[in-house]
Amino acid sequence: MVQVTSKLAYKTISENGITGKQKKLIYNTVKSKSKSLSLREISALTGIDINAVSGRVNALKKEGHLYTTDKRKCGITNMLITPVSAR
Repeated sequence: MVQVTSKLAYKTISENGITGKQKKLIYNTVKSKSKSLSLREISALTGIDINAVSGRVNALKKEGHLYTTDKRKCGITNMLITPVSAR
């Protein structure tokens, strides 16, 4: 049941153009910063839930718009992360 619900939710989000808007907001946020960002930092800056940030960042990386950079500590969690930057 979860898979069907998730697929329906994704279809609704995609049809409403939210996925594209989120990707654009995430890309512009990362591009505007002088340092690479963690997913949590992107979530905090955009207000987009971490789960959605993860999916949009993965899509942007596959499309070649974002790339991973050297590991560093996250400014929010203080954990070692692999941040992303914009091309």
